[in-house]
Amino acid sequence: MLHGQCLCGAIRYRYGGDHKALTICHCGMCRRWHGSLGAYVGGKPADYHLEGEEHLSWYASSADAERGFCGQCGSKLFWRANNGSAMDVTAGSVDQPTGLKTTAHIWMRDKGDYYGLPGDAPRFVLSAGEAPQNVDPHPPAAREIAEHHGSCLCGAVAFDVAGKMRDVVWCHCGQCLHWHGHFGGYTAGTWQNIVLHGEDKLAWYKSSDQARRGFCRQCGSSLFWEGVGRDYVSIAAGALDRPTGLVTARHIFVEDKGDYYRIGDSIAQSSGSMAANPVTF
Repeated sequence: MLHGQCLCGAIRYRYGGDHKALTICHCGMCRRWHGSLGAYVGGKPADYHLEGEEHLSWYASSADAERGFCGQCGSKLFWRANNGSAMDVTAGSVDQPTGLKTTAHIWMRDKGDYYGLPGDAPRFVLSAGEAPQNVDPHPPAAREIAEHHGSCLCGAVAFDVAGKMRDVVWCHCGQCLHWHGHFGGYTAGTWQNIVLHGEDKLAWYKSSDQARRGFCRQCGSSLFWEGVGRDYVSIAAGALDRPTGLVTARHIFVEDKGDYYRIGDSIAQSSGSMAANPVTF
C-alpha cells in the first residue's frame, strides 16, 4: 500500500494496486503541465481510496485522458483514461520512502533541450515496448535567445521574457516533489522583463513564509516560484517553448531527493539550497 498527498494536505490517497512500473514521461504535454517531467506509477481507479476529493480538479488534456490536481495548492496528482481503464499517480506525491524504482523513460523524442539523457532506466523514443535508444534528439546547447515564450498546458496563462534568463536549476526538495509530482526544474527572469498574459487565470499558493507558487487555475500547470523580497521570479522550465538555449547548471536539495530515481548527470550538486553559491544570470 502506498500513501500520498498534495503539498497542502487537502487531498490524501491510499493506493493498493500493482506499483512495479514507474515511468518518467518527457512528452511536451507532461513537461508543460508539471513544469518539469511526468513521473507516474500505473494504476486503475479501483486501486485508490481518496480523502478530500472535493478539492480535486480535473483538466481534459486530450480526447482520451484528463489530469487531476489540487485546486487549492496546484499539486499534480493523477492522470486517468476517460474509458476508466487506467488511473496513474505521480511518483513525487507518494510519501517517502516509496520503495519504488524508475523502470523506463518514454517519449524521449519530445524531451526538453535544457537537460541531457537520463541514466537511471531504459529510454524509449515513444512508449515502452520498442527498442531502447541512446541518441539525444535535443542535446543541451547554450546560446543567447533574445526573447523566450511560455505558457500553461491549456494556454490560459502565457508569458514573454525579454533578455537573458538564468540556466536551469533542478530542485529535489520535498515541496517540489509534491507540487510538481517530480523534482522541479527552474530557470528565472526579472519581473520587469516579463509580460504576463491571462493573469486572472493565475493562482498563487503560499507554500512557506518565504515563497509562493503560481499555477494555472484552469489546467493546474506549474508555472512560477517566487521568493519573498526578490526582484526576479523562478520560471518552470517545462513551460518554455523550444528552443530554450538553456542548460542545466545545478541540482539542489539533493539530500531530500526522491528514492525512486537516480541523478544520472555530472552536473554540480548542492545538499541544500544554493544561497551560499547561487547560479546567476
